[in-house]
Formats: sequence, structure tokens, C-alpha cells
Amino acid sequence: MIFIYKEIIRKHIDKLCINDLEKFALKNNINYTQDELIIIYNFIKYNYNDLLGENIKVFEQIKDKINPVLYKKILNLYIEYKQKYL
Repeated sequence: MIFIYKEIIRKHIDKLCINDLEKFALKNNINYTQDELIIIYNFIKYNYNDLLGENIKVFEQIKDKINPVLYKKILNLYIEYKQKYL
């Protein structure tokens, strides 16, 4: 089942848009600036293979680029979703 989730993500990552992230943030009560949203969007688009490979160290790339509260929230969501689906 894990393999299926990873393949679905790989096939759809090129369709991910900023609006998808905005909707996800709203749904999860996440506050961000437009600059942070762009940073996170680019991070996901260019690092999804590392994220699917469960390389949590890749988050260090954005740690100093976004608000610490936002960083912690994103990291916690990654861990939560990783446990559920990966």
C-alpha cells in the first residue's frame, strides 16, 4: 500500500499548484506569508523524492527561511502524514 501512495504522489506532483498549498494550509489552520508559501511550494516541488524517501534532514533547507512556528507545524504534519501513509 505504501508504494501506491508514493506512486500517486509522484504522478501528480507536477500538477501541484500554489492554490493547493493555500487550501491545505487553510484546512490545517496554518498561517504563512506569501514569501513563505512560495518557499514551501518550491521546496515540495524540488524535494518530493527526498520527502517520499523519508529523508527528514531535507527540511534543514528551509529552516532558516520561514517562521519557526510555521517550520515546526510543517515538520509535525510531515511526520504525522508519513506515519499514516508512508
